[in-house]
Amino acid sequence: MGSAFALACAFFWAVAVILFKKAGESFSPIALNMYKSVVAMVLIGLTMLVMGIPFFPDVALRVWWILALSGLLGITLADIFYFSALNHLGAGMVAVVECLYLPSVLGFSYILLGERIGILGIIGSGLVLCAILVGAAVPLNDLKPGIIRKGPNLWGLWAGCLAMMFVALGIVIAKNVLDQVDVFWATFIRVTAGVIGLVPVVLCHPERMRFVRELKFSKAWFNALPATVSGNYIALVLWMAGMKYTTASRAAILNQMSTIFLFILATVWLKEKMTAQRLAAIVLAVAGAYLVIFNS
Repeated sequence: MGSAFALACAFFWAVAVILFKKAGESFSPIALNMYKSVVAMVLIGLTMLVMGIPFFPDVALRVWWILALSGLLGITLADIFYFSALNHLGAGMVAVVECLYLPSVLGFSYILLGERIGILGIIGSGLVLCAILVGAAVPLNDLKPGIIRKGPNLWGLWAGCLAMMFVALGIVIAKNVLDQVDVFWATFIRVTAGVIGLVPVVLCHPERMRFVRELKFSKAWFNALPATVSGNYIALVLWMAGMKYTTASRAAILNQMSTIFLFILATVWLKEKMTAQRLAAIVLAVAGAYLVIFNS
């Protein structure tokens, strides 16, 4: 069940990335982070009301603090850096930078949780990483003699790496308390902590009035709203559920399939050409995911 949640999360996040890239043309990273976090908090809160999930369950104060810290790391900090990387690098290069998420989770899980993934898990994670690198690499026939390509934006690369590190650390430190609480409540606390952490960032920022203008209703909402529903409501809840019902290492490997889903969606949705390179990446990723799911 945890593997199914993790794969479903990867799909819905891939949908969100396409829409977030479009929304990033109208929103700055901080404004977009505030927008999607507030909308996600409202949607999850309404879901809890409908399902009768208490907002103040009888859990230890330590659980509240761990989930709040997880939200500050994985939402406040990570998403600011992620959207900045998306704006500076574009979706293709970000797909390569996202490869850091998997080894980061594996490393933090080993250090903080003592998790082991076994030989099949190692092979499967390697195949998934290879698939992403193959799919996101520049095609050889595009490297024509005499053409000097502009190098990747250095700040974008740093921002993307920091984003993946904060996301990984944020979810790994929350792993042990997820077994004690409801998934929707845990997600709500993380998102709420993320919003609270963003408030002083917005208020103290010299461009705060610009953020207010960006958050006013506009056509940009038509991209940002469905992206938020897919990525920060559906995918976020599925991500937490995947982490709860399987190991952090296995969930992380399957979460990384979002890049492969992104290749497929770009072909179907954006009418991008399905190259032999991307097809090879999909085959490698599916093989890797299979090994991870059935790794004992």
